Amino acid sequence: MAEPRKQDLKIIGETTSSGGQFGNVRITGQCTFRSDLDCNRISCIGQTDVQGNLRAGELKLTGEAAVGGTLDAGRVGGRGQLNVSSRLRGEQIQFTGEIKVGDDCEAGDLAMLGAFDVHGLVSAERLELKMLGSCKAKEIGGGRLVVRRSRKSALIHLFKPSSVGSLVADSIEGDVVELEHTTAQVVRGNHVTIGAGCQIGRVEYTQTLDVHKNAVVQEMVRQA
Repeated sequence: MAEPRKQDLKIIGETTSSGGQFGNVRITGQCTFRSDLDCNRISCIGQTDVQGNLRAGELKLTGEAAVGGTLDAGRVGGRGQLNVSSRLRGEQIQFTGEIKVGDDCEAGDLAMLGAFDVHGLVSAERLELKMLGSCKAKEIGGGRLVVRRSRKSALIHLFKPSSVGSLVADSIEGDVVELEHTTAQVVRGNHVTIGAGCQIGRVEYTQTLDVHKNAVVQEMVRQA
């Protein structure tokens, strides 16, 4: 038996909603959902606050969004600021701006231009981070991990001295790890590149290691 079609929701202006299950949700303005929201797709232009959990096939954001619980989405995209109090999980995350997560951030593909603050683990099969500001995570792990400072960061630094792109993490581990302007206690990988501006306590690698002349690595260990 076919599942009943979910009703779409379109919001223009400023309002509140009790939440619930919907098909496509489109917000232009400001909306607060007082409980969980479950939808096929949500498009936000403006400001959205989900006081419970948010589950969506796709989230497209232009502006600001806050989720009081967990965010589970197939795709997360757009630009602006995204705050998730608990866990963030998405098959594909492509975002420009700032992401803050109170727990873990899990993704298949994670491509970001901007800054993030993740209190737990950042896990991605493929991570490409172009930093415009301060990035923090307790741990980062995955397959191919590429962390670079965006070329735009130098221009932003002329106006906002605190906005130079850099990453701080306790540990970083992946199959292929390429880092710039990163401070970490431990980095582990098969193929590891430690680029300019890095300060690493210990690097453990199995196949190749390349360290930039302007990087600092206190200990380098090749694992059998």
